[in-house]
Amino acid sequence: MNEIAKTVVITGPTATGKTALAVRLARIFHGEIVSVDSRQVYRHMDLGTGKDLDEYGEIPHHLIDIADPQSEEYNLARFCRDAFAAIDGIARRGNLPILCGGSALYLAALLDGYRLPGGALPPRTAGVPRIRQNTAGESSFEPPFRLDALLLGVYYPRKTVHARIEARLDERLAAGMVDEVRQLHDLYEVSFEKMEFFGLEYREIARYLQGKCTLLEMRNTLLCRIRQFAKRQDIFFRKMEREGHLIHWLDAGREPDPEELIRRFLANDPLPAPARRMIETYYGKTENTHHAIC
Repeated sequence: MNEIAKTVVITGPTATGKTALAVRLARIFHGEIVSVDSRQVYRHMDLGTGKDLDEYGEIPHHLIDIADPQSEEYNLARFCRDAFAAIDGIARRGNLPILCGGSALYLAALLDGYRLPGGALPPRTAGVPRIRQNTAGESSFEPPFRLDALLLGVYYPRKTVHARIEARLDERLAAGMVDEVRQLHDLYEVSFEKMEFFGLEYREIARYLQGKCTLLEMRNTLLCRIRQFAKRQDIFFRKMEREGHLIHWLDAGREPDPEELIRRFLANDPLPAPARRMIETYYGKTENTHHAIC
């Protein structure tokens, strides 16, 4: 494996069609997709995490359905190990690694080469700070190579993102998301307390299943929570830009042409400056207005 691996990153707020874009580009550029999502790693959690498994078709995908939600807590150290191993395997097969997802910490860990000290904490010594460690028993993690990443972000105005979130939420509720969470608890023995750890859909539906709110209250609270999550993602992308990451924001995932950007990137040709920067995008009162429930 070379010391640097070329990768394409498809990111952006939730409900913007990242998976569909990643799959389309993977078909064109002989790609394999690596999920950058902290919850899609868990089995039996499909609708609530937006796996959209039917979209992948013949495209190989990695880091989906690799952990048990009842007995495991998937962490950043394990993700880094798994992600770099997947990227290495894809590159060795002569294919293009395409990272797809919006979990901020996981994405930053890959792009910025996080180093994660492992093992048990050293004994306390007066006046000597102890280094923060990852999970006890795990060895330290050092990135085995660097990523040369082309970052493509799917952009919609915030008002449109809010509408897409609402439409997707109602589609997933109609498709049986409540039953998915009920089965997760009853059949796969995932406690309601563990549902709190998974957050968003699982936390709010667990509250409904425990009789702590009505179905409509659950739906409206969840809608508000997901919109707030999208806003936090937006804040993270602005932080990335301030720290020097160039993100090529694609209006509706189409403009500027992502295929042309990838071709130039793979050929080591100069890339144009991003047509849009989030740190220069201001939504204004109309764009920033939440629905009454939020």
